[in-house]
Amino acid sequence: MLRSAHDVVIYNSTIDPYSPTEEYYECRGCGTRFTDDSAVACANCGSDDVRNISVPRE
Repeated sequence: MLRSAHDVVIYNSTIDPYSPTEEYYECRGCGTRFTDDSAVACANCGSDDVRNISVPRE
């Protein structure tokens, strides 16, 4: 019987309860990491190849 969300197990792994409080992005061009409300381009190199790395991890 499960007692809380922290007891949920998928494929014999406990789910990481990480929950971001702000958006955190990484530029795939230069590797710079930064926070922003909505990133469309890297402020360091201008590349538009940025990804949101503040997603829940499982």
